[in-house]
Amino acid sequence: PGFGGQKFIPESLDKIRAIRAMLNEKNLETDIQVDGGVYVENVREVLDAGANIIVAGSAVFGGDAEENTRCFLNLINGGK
Repeated sequence: PGFGGQKFIPESLDKIRAIRAMLNEKNLETDIQVDGGVYVENVREVLDAGANIIVAGSAVFGGDAEENTRCFLNLINGGK
């Protein structure tokens, strides 16, 4: 993704997993940020792959920002 509203690239999950594994192997506490195409439908998968910082522009502001934020926070905090 290069601009708002583009779709998440699914192959990025493998890259996130690989980076997280490398960091864990080296005992490094490093953030992995994902920016691009993260929505409530895929945020759990991105977090489970090893990302711990999520940037969600269109997913939050494309509609009811308060409700979208509530949904994200629920998923990030372990909800379904």
